[in-house]
Amino acid sequence: MSSKSKQARQKKNQPKKQKGKGKRKGKKKQKKVDKFAKVYSKQKKAVPVRDLYQVMRWPKYIKIQRQRKVLMKRLRVPPAINQFTNTLERNTAYQLFTLLSKYSPETKKQKKTRLQKVAESKVIGDNVKSKKPLTVKYGINHVTSLVERKKAKLVIIAHDVDPIELVVWLPALCRKMGVPYCIVKGKARLGKVVHKKTATALVLTDVKQQDKNAFAKIIDICMPKFNDNVETRTKWGGGVLSSKARKAIEKNLESSQLSKKLMQEQKIRERIIKEKLEQQRLEEEAQKKKEEEAKNGKPEADKTEDKKNTKKESKK
Repeated sequence: MSSKSKQARQKKNQPKKQKGKGKRKGKKKQKKVDKFAKVYSKQKKAVPVRDLYQVMRWPKYIKIQRQRKVLMKRLRVPPAINQFTNTLERNTAYQLFTLLSKYSPETKKQKKTRLQKVAESKVIGDNVKSKKPLTVKYGINHVTSLVERKKAKLVIIAHDVDPIELVVWLPALCRKMGVPYCIVKGKARLGKVVHKKTATALVLTDVKQQDKNAFAKIIDICMPKFNDNVETRTKWGGGVLSSKARKAIEKNLESSQLSKKLMQEQKIRERIIKEKLEQQRLEEEAQKKKEEEAKNGKPEADKTEDKKNTKKESKK
């Protein structure tokens, strides 16, 4: 078969084009629109990332925490509660907690093993006496009894105890009994030392010989900062205004200062005007006198001399 006959057959097999449905010039094909496509603007740009801190719905306990913090700033806090803001410095606190970690109480396992060893020695016949290890004492009732009996060497109090009434009286008791005390950040940190979630206060009754120097240094820092510090006992806290209130006060001050300046300027203007008016009056009076003298022919000074002379002659 020739190539011409093949081409003729292919043309016959092709479907015929319908009239009126050909490509028209000038009109473009419409693009398919996706129903679920997000179009934010004319330029079809995505929404910019915004800070949703204000819009975010925080849990209730976080809201209460923040509100309490703001209230403590705004309200006037009495010295008994405000003294808990004065805490131990970071470096000294680190030294204290390293010391406390050495004297953390036994866990249940450790206690069990110790008592088992004592029981085994008794069965054998060895009279081995196991002393209780030197540990930190905790529990608010136990702490108070130790302070009252003057057995406590150092009292460590947490600054964020809630309710604060549990601990408010403890610094005053320590001062009365002459026991050194310190306030430390974090009841959870104290709790960790004692294998608990939190602890309000801890007490050190005694220290090993190798740790006595470090312990003495900590007491030397704590005594002047807490026991002998009169300022913390008398200083009121809080009363800090919000930024909005401060700006309003500053604005009022500025406006008052402006008004004072304007008043001063107005007074100066009034004084200048008065002085000018007085000067004008004096000049007018002087001009009138000159005019009168010109009319009479003699000046007033000569007239007064003539009058004096006439009086003297009459007396003679």
